[in-house]
Amino acid sequence: MTAALPPLNFLTRSPGFTDYRPVVNSTGDAVVFERTPYRRTPFAPTTLYQITDFSAPNVVPFLSGRNAPGEQTRPDWSWTTLLVAFNGSAYPSATTVWQAQWDGSRCQEIPHTEGFYYPTWSRDGSLLVTENQRRGAEGDPLPPRNSIFDLAGELTHEDIDGVDSAETKVFGGMPTVGPNLPQIAFAGQPQLVGWGEPVPPPIDMTPVYNQDKNYIFLNSVVNGAYTSVPMETSASVTTYDKRYQGRAPAWSPDGNKIAFESNRNGGYAIYLCDLGTRTRTITQVTDPSLGGQHAKFFPCGTKLILCIHHPGGEPETMGIAWVDISGLLMA
Repeated sequence: MTAALPPLNFLTRSPGFTDYRPVVNSTGDAVVFERTPYRRTPFAPTTLYQITDFSAPNVVPFLSGRNAPGEQTRPDWSWTTLLVAFNGSAYPSATTVWQAQWDGSRCQEIPHTEGFYYPTWSRDGSLLVTENQRRGAEGDPLPPRNSIFDLAGELTHEDIDGVDSAETKVFGGMPTVGPNLPQIAFAGQPQLVGWGEPVPPPIDMTPVYNQDKNYIFLNSVVNGAYTSVPMETSASVTTYDKRYQGRAPAWSPDGNKIAFESNRNGGYAIYLCDLGTRTRTITQVTDPSLGGQHAKFFPCGTKLILCIHHPGGEPETMGIAWVDISGLLMA
């Protein structure tokens, strides 16, 4: 199986850094990603970098100006407005959502966004979807949950995950927006005691979220009520089944495919789900021994950008690479 996988085309492969969570621009010729120095200083910040020429990759800082926060993670690029959203923080401040222009200029914080992670643009660039880690009042949905907010930082939809087919509330995070918001795919799990972790004594009846025990869920809304079901229709919603584990989904530009990461075959690898097939065919893209994660589509829909372990680096370091999946799409 490994021999049939598409080749990796590395853009970064320095053994001194961990490069992570890449996103490409609307023309598919520039990438922004987060970089963390490896074994340099005990509190080395994670910051955003960019490459603007794939033929001669030159890694340079993305953000410019004094207003940029010290910690910069989880970027997402709007192909409509060209804005880049990301998480930012400066000790001792809380993590919030920020935005910047396509060239890294005019960096500014979006107000009222404490506890919002993985900001993801709507397709028209007017709204953002977030993994909402805020604890609400008693009776509110437990975090994390996926919410929609506007560029003023105001929530427009508190919980777009809802319940699963067994009427159990769903934990949700790492959202990706489908063709029509509030349609999303996300990394989620039912809020069942013991699903995420063993329950130690004394017994705590509060469900626990564990991102390593997620499925990819798809949501829908009817008359204002949200429901979510596993993307892979055979996955149980009463008992966790590792064969369907998945997280960090990305929806293709044409709406027909979802790329996601999963450790179902050992280490983390990238897979494709064909939403147009009755059985929702799953196709492997990378070798599980390389730990591929956080894949995103190019605008053409036939290439993926991702982070993955690179030859010659320390075990924990990763590089940014792209793969041509056109052969897999025709298979």
